[in-house]
Amino acid sequence: MPSFQDVMDLIKPEQVGRHWFRGKSPTPQPRIFGGQVLAQCLLAANETVDEALMAHSMHAYFLRAGDPTTPIEFDVDPIRDGRSFATRRVVARQRGDAIFNTSISYQITEAGFTHSEGMPDVLSPEEAAELDLGPKYKSFSDMYQIDRLRLTARSDQPQKKQQNWFRAAGGLEPDPRLHQAALALISDCALLGTTFYPQGMNDWDINHVVASLDHAIWFHEPVDVTDYLLYECDSPWAGNARGFNRGQIWSREGVLLASTTQEALVRPKTR
Repeated sequence: MPSFQDVMDLIKPEQVGRHWFRGKSPTPQPRIFGGQVLAQCLLAANETVDEALMAHSMHAYFLRAGDPTTPIEFDVDPIRDGRSFATRRVVARQRGDAIFNTSISYQITEAGFTHSEGMPDVLSPEEAAELDLGPKYKSFSDMYQIDRLRLTARSDQPQKKQQNWFRAAGGLEPDPRLHQAALALISDCALLGTTFYPQGMNDWDINHVVASLDHAIWFHEPVDVTDYLLYECDSPWAGNARGFNRGQIWSREGVLLASTTQEALVRPKTR
């Protein structure tokens, strides 16, 4: 059985030029999972900045569906290198067409005041494991080796948010940048489906065409994805065949690790 480390080893882009990389995808899957390309772009950009810098935010657009049987080319543009911050723009292409682009901002570690929103009061992962709140998404888990424990039961009544515990299965090397890329991958789990919760529908309702349009993640603190992370998502708005979703990710100890947003296409099927 492969581990999450095996997945990250598989998808890590190979550097074939100073700012040019090539990556591949696990198969079979109908189209490339967006979180995978988020992680791959971050891994590629990391190779072009000083090791003292850590990503603090990335803002991305999904442009075309990716083909998992075709290599992905990653073009890293070194837009700026400053004393405290650096910026990279990454375009992912297949067969010459852009399928994804992102801007990533890096920062050195600096001193400053701190504050943080508290973690919601939820069941522990051990308690959540005793519940039976829906499908385990086994095929997805097998492919990307992500453990998911649902805290929010599916319902035909409107719900404001959903909560899940996530972790990488089977361990991961203790490299802070690698764990950050892993968090980027995991951040695309559950977020889009939250659009349907205020409607009293199942996530990924079969009567809608669904696709991620954009994705943003802010990295607040160092992360360890080998222990469970609480991901709380809500959807404050939907309209014009789009749904807006946002999320916060906490460690088991209650440290706010990252914040996310995503807008998705949620177009009703007409035939």
